Parts: sequence; structure tokens; C-alpha cells
Amino acid sequence: MKGIVVEKPGVVRLKNDIPEPKVSTYSAVVENIACGICNGTDLKIIDGHFKGFDTYPAVLGHESIGRVIEVGNKVKSFKKGDHVLRTFLDDIGPYYFSGWGSFSEYSLVYDYQSMIDDGLTNVNDYYIAQQVVPHDIDPVKGVMIITFKEVFTGLKSFGALPDHSIVINGCGPVGLSMVRFARLLGVRKIIASDIDQTRLEKAAELGAHRIINPLKEDIDKIIREEEKDGLDLFIDAVGVNNLMNIGLNLIKFNGKIGIYGISPNCSSNIDWSKAPYNWTIQFVQWPNVKTEATLHNQVIDYIRQGMIQLDDFVTHIFPLEDFEKGIELVKTKKALKVSLVIKP
Repeated sequence: MKGIVVEKPGVVRLKNDIPEPKVSTYSAVVENIACGICNGTDLKIIDGHFKGFDTYPAVLGHESIGRVIEVGNKVKSFKKGDHVLRTFLDDIGPYYFSGWGSFSEYSLVYDYQSMIDDGLTNVNDYYIAQQVVPHDIDPVKGVMIITFKEVFTGLKSFGALPDHSIVINGCGPVGLSMVRFARLLGVRKIIASDIDQTRLEKAAELGAHRIINPLKEDIDKIIREEEKDGLDLFIDAVGVNNLMNIGLNLIKFNGKIGIYGISPNCSSNIDWSKAPYNWTIQFVQWPNVKTEATLHNQVIDYIRQGMIQLDDFVTHIFPLEDFEKGIELVKTKKALKVSLVIKP
């Protein structure tokens, strides 16, 4: 089957010799409909900067929705024709490795609940986040649901509350999703920061109470004037290590720096000379899939009720064969979320 393969850092090709996955007792084979390009994972695997990942050649992709075409004999949670998300390849032969592997024609989902019910041990927690997406949601644009669930989980992990004041740095798909979910959570003051004015304006549309372009405005001065006690939460949604030091100057006593963006540089000099005496830095850079699974239906309801619009986030759709165009648009920040159609 065909799929996008990172042969080695910097070399990405559409290949046609990837082994097809086989159904097993608790798995279902999925024909992938579409998969989104993730700036936080896919591009770092391409560049060779994803912490802990060094197995190449790797089949790329993790933001997928597909349709079930074959089910194992003990699968109860999925049936043929279901649309499911977070498909992946976990066993694709001796040559290829999995960079989650959803930019491929076929991949797998596993019936987590049936495995638990049957007393299996050491079940991969990741399986619990492989869930059904209703057919009334466009699967091509619905790839954004993976980001929504991850971001919603992250905000809850950071402890965002209605009486809080927060800054969200970076207005890409993640940062804009954070703005939207913070607004849905009723957060009192949401400040979005970015150097791209168009993205800032989108943040305002999605619920930011204040937008700041640090190239044009003094973020320190603005926040000190508007939040005299300091911020409750300062979030890095892009992966720029120096944001920690900026945030430490602006949070209140017992405030928090939330690191969500994945930086290619895994070390940083932290300067807390101007910080309050008590503060926390919390990293949330890997999905908490069990929490994420509990939020699935709520995210679906937000979309159905029009409280979240997929069109606000998915700005470009291309066939899989045009993956290079999609990657370039994401790298140059000319697109938010790019969805690649595999088998419509």
C-alpha cells in the first residue's frame, strides 16, 4: 500500500511498498479517509528533532479518521462502516517503522474495552483513544478532533479555571484551539500572543479577550497594567524555551507556566530572579489518552452544536499525493491545519 515515509531526517517520499496491516482478534482494519499534518509531531519527525524518536524509515501521521472495513472476532466496540479516529500502524514488517503511520491507505484500531473485559494485561493505553466519530461530522475536516481532544485535556491538566487570567503564546492550530476551549470553559481573561496579525485576529474571533503582537506592543507592560496581581497561567503553545522566562516575570504568586509546545531544544536556562517566590512549571507534551477519551463526546457535542467550527481550523485540503505542498504550507505558517485526503 502507499503512504508517506520519512526515509531519514529531511527526506520524505510517497512510497508504494508498505505492508498492509492484518486483522487480529481484538483489532479492526481501517481504510484511512484523511489525516492532518501535525506541526508538533510530524514536522519534528521529518526534521529529526522529535525527542526519543530515531527509528527510520518511518511511516508518518497520527491525526487520522478512517472507516472500518474488517473486524476481529472479539471486537465489539467497532463495526464495519464506522468512522474511527487515531488509527495507526504498529507492526509493519522488518523494514518500515511507525511514526504512528496514519498517512497510509490502511491502518488499525484496537478494541480496548473488549481486551480489558477479557482480562488481558499490559493493554496499550493508547487504544482507549481510538473512538468512533459520528457520520454527520465531515471526516476530512474532522481530523482536527484529535488536536481538540489533546488541547482540551492539556487545559484541564494545567488547571484552567473560570476565575483565571491566562496568556496563550502562539496562534497556530494548538493555540487557537486553546483559546476556543478556554472560552468554552468560561475563563475570565484570555490573552492571545503571536507575531502574525491575521492569526491574532482569528484568536479574537474564537474568544480571546485581548490580543497582543509582541513585535508591536510591550507584553510585559500590558499585562502588568491589566492584571496587577499577575497571571494565573502562562502557556507556551509553540515550543520556544525562552517563553518560560517571560512568563515567570508575569505570573502571580503560586502561578503556573504551562509548556505545551514541543521544542527541538530540550534544555533551557531558567531565570526566576523576577518571579514570585512560589510558582510551577508544568510540561504537558504527551497525550493523556485516558482523560482524552472521557472528553470525546463533549468535543463531538461542541461541534454538533456549532460551538466549535471545523472550518475555523482546517484551512487547506489536498490529496495525499500533494503532501509536499501541504507540509510547505504548514512550515511557512501559510496554513493552519492541512488535511490530506487518502481514500475519500
